[in-house]
Amino acid sequence: MRKLLLGFMLVWATIANSQNLEPYLQAATPTSIHISWKTTSNLESKVQYGLTIESLSKLAIGDTKILSDVGYPANYYYHTTKIEDLLPNTKYYYKVITGSETSEILSFRTMPLPGQPTTTDGKLRFLVLGDNQMRNMPRFDTLVSQAKRKISQRWGATSSPSDHVALTVMVGDQVDVGTLDHYEHVHLKKNKSLSGLIPIQTLVGNHETYGTLGMQAYYDHFVLDEMKYKGISSGTEDYYANQVGNVLFVALDTEHVGSKQLQWVIEVINAAKNDNTVDWIVSLGHRPYQAEQYIGDISPWVRNTVMPILTSTSKHILHIGAHHHLYHRGQLKNTPTYQIISGGVAWDQYWGMAVEEDYEDVQKTIPNWAYQIIEVDVTKGSFDVETYSMGSKFEWKDNALIDKFYHIKGKSAPHKPKITTTLNGQITNLPLSIETTPYSTDSDELLNSTEFLISKTADFSMIERSIYRDFENLFGPLGSRTDESTDINEGVDITKLSIGENEIPNGIYYIKYRQRDRNLNWSEWSEVKSFEVTNSNYVDAEIAMDTQEFLPSTPIEVHFSGAPTTDNPWIGLYKSTQTPGSSSPSQLWSYLDEKSNGTISFSKGLNNKGLYFATLFENSGYTEIVERLPFYVGPKLSIETDKTIYPSGSDVKVTFENGPELANDWIGIYKVSHTPSSDNSTKWEYVTTANGEINFKGLADGYYFVAYLLQGGYHIIGEKQFFQVGELITNIATNKTVYNLNENIIVTWSDAPGIPKDWLGIYHKDHDPNLDELISYTYFEGQTDGATEVTDENMPQEEGEYFIVMFTNDSYDEISNRVNFEIINPTASIDDNDSSSALSIYPNPVKSGGNTYIESKYPIEKIDLYDMLGNLFYTTKNVNEYNYSLINQNLPTGTYILRVYSNRVYNVKIVIQ
Repeated sequence: MRKLLLGFMLVWATIANSQNLEPYLQAATPTSIHISWKTTSNLESKVQYGLTIESLSKLAIGDTKILSDVGYPANYYYHTTKIEDLLPNTKYYYKVITGSETSEILSFRTMPLPGQPTTTDGKLRFLVLGDNQMRNMPRFDTLVSQAKRKISQRWGATSSPSDHVALTVMVGDQVDVGTLDHYEHVHLKKNKSLSGLIPIQTLVGNHETYGTLGMQAYYDHFVLDEMKYKGISSGTEDYYANQVGNVLFVALDTEHVGSKQLQWVIEVINAAKNDNTVDWIVSLGHRPYQAEQYIGDISPWVRNTVMPILTSTSKHILHIGAHHHLYHRGQLKNTPTYQIISGGVAWDQYWGMAVEEDYEDVQKTIPNWAYQIIEVDVTKGSFDVETYSMGSKFEWKDNALIDKFYHIKGKSAPHKPKITTTLNGQITNLPLSIETTPYSTDSDELLNSTEFLISKTADFSMIERSIYRDFENLFGPLGSRTDESTDINEGVDITKLSIGENEIPNGIYYIKYRQRDRNLNWSEWSEVKSFEVTNSNYVDAEIAMDTQEFLPSTPIEVHFSGAPTTDNPWIGLYKSTQTPGSSSPSQLWSYLDEKSNGTISFSKGLNNKGLYFATLFENSGYTEIVERLPFYVGPKLSIETDKTIYPSGSDVKVTFENGPELANDWIGIYKVSHTPSSDNSTKWEYVTTANGEINFKGLADGYYFVAYLLQGGYHIIGEKQFFQVGELITNIATNKTVYNLNENIIVTWSDAPGIPKDWLGIYHKDHDPNLDELISYTYFEGQTDGATEVTDENMPQEEGEYFIVMFTNDSYDEISNRVNFEIINPTASIDDNDSSSALSIYPNPVKSGGNTYIESKYPIEKIDLYDMLGNLFYTTKNVNEYNYSLINQNLPTGTYILRVYSNRVYNVKIVIQ
């Protein structure tokens, strides 16, 4: 019996040792799939597969790439096998084989045909996972495990996840740096519990562009060049579109934007508009559409350029972003489109760590580690999303449902509301309360949002106020919990509006109101009501222009608001050198015709090029009641530099075309943090021609912009052009070089780029940020010059030597000098005489005011003296002597720690009596 048991154990050990390959599914279509895995040797790439687990009768042979990187001397074998001629929406069993190694038998399901579901009850499901990044912390693998467990709980513990979820969608930053080490141990390893069952698609995040290999590692690991829709291919792996059932995914590259990608988006969306098999469009981009923390660190290209194209069809339902390591959900105001941040589990991001702002298009921001499950009911025409949290570093959660949202096609909108407050005639007493009819609908949908629109014109062409609110607004910490959010709309009746005393200026106003349900359907606008305010002390006269540059003889429009309605107020246009008055008439002028708000159009414009200003006068006189608004008339100027990054000491070549040739026009170069008129230019030259070229010499390393300025003043025309000279531009310094454990560092700097996600990182001495583990990071709100404190929680927790350095734009590009420092614990493991024959310290104890003599066999580099609480009382550097006399006359009696740096560091306890 013992022999039989031993034989069984040996067989089991052999099987277990051979089944150590971890497959990774990707690029799935209705008739094909790619399977990848990593080994350390052997070029063989085989996949056995079949329709039953008992019969893996088919064989596919693939290719192998041998990759090299730091720590991988041509021993990273990456295998990829494509299986073709498969049946749509069909479950297959398979295992991968390389030599004597194999995987366990797993299963996958091919994608459904266009427009079709995957499950028998008509469903399509997708798992959404955001940033991964963390190599040595069990976060992302835990998130994947929680998602796998939730799938099992929801749809069957005895079946495979591949039976229920068609695809895992990832949103970039799946690695912290583009190295083989991170692709193996971060992306592949942490996804392995699902990656052999559910195919994965991902996209480019900023961290994929860093590291020793950068984007090349991305290209080597993923098969995205075959991803296309309706035959439309991007021609790159950086962005792509693919259809799964009735859902079209449009994966964007927010790190390398441009006109080529934009034209591709237009082509894809135009094709989808006329495709009856596409009911839903989901767009993805690493940098998000909006963010309430680290404000400004979004993709303006997605928000301003791509989103109007996506929302040109009602099929667009959701945009998924990441980059911020939390969960956030909002919706676009005028289209039934959700936008979320699925920020995974990367570097901590909680309330109070950055500049924050409450935006109306974000309903909730929750600093939790989370993922989403999307469920599409193909038959019923519904799109449902659930968000599950595993908590934060402060509190772990077990798949807590923290949000759900949806859209169901064909549901009726809420009823048209009414404003019930009587608003006829004059309103002489602010504040004013606006009441409306209760929310009403024929559907079962609850109220989600309301909007009150107040205009100064009956056609709502000049909006005074837009008050858009959701029934909930999760923003800011919940008490002391920086990982939870407070509902600042709790207890607020969003169907009512209060206009406070002096909140709006005097004048006639028009108001309307609408309601939105949780299916993102808007009601019709209410009937418009008007009211007049006469008792407000609000001063709000303003003028504005759509542009401040006009071609000669083209119309010039000046918008005005809050203007007096009596005594003939008027707008005049003047040359910049004029002083308004009877002896200096305006170039053009017009009365406002008793209007408080409106637009004056000077249809023929001005003929002569130059700098002008518009202003608003009262009482038919020359008393100006607004700030002058400067503008330019002349040819359209262009200005540019020949590079955006120059080596140190290089000339900066600036070319310009279509200049106005005005007297004393000039071109100036400024540091990015400087403002013309408030700060001096770094370099400048007059220009006297319409077209020209200037070489600016002798620019110090730094971040700059160049601009064209008019007539010896500070009015800029054309676009500023930004550029950089040198690489390590920013200079940082610390307040000390030796710190006790639990002591904070104060860091100061100058000439930083001024980007919201510039950051300070701490590493072990001599480590490489592109390869080695980060100790901690600190953001500082993108200040170009400033100081910040690296607090205890971000300080190294172990004694040793470290350095701190600045990085830009959430990258690992070092832009400053490194500052080395040391962390010590002067009270740890101190003997009464931690010395040897190499060091002698006497007398000890010593009387107050006496000398302590230090004699060493080796040269003394440095001497530090601490009290028993770790406070540094005395230090001397660069001693370079064998003997030293320490005078202690200024020290109070007590016990101290003397730390002597010689052939090694000696810690000696000395007593002053």
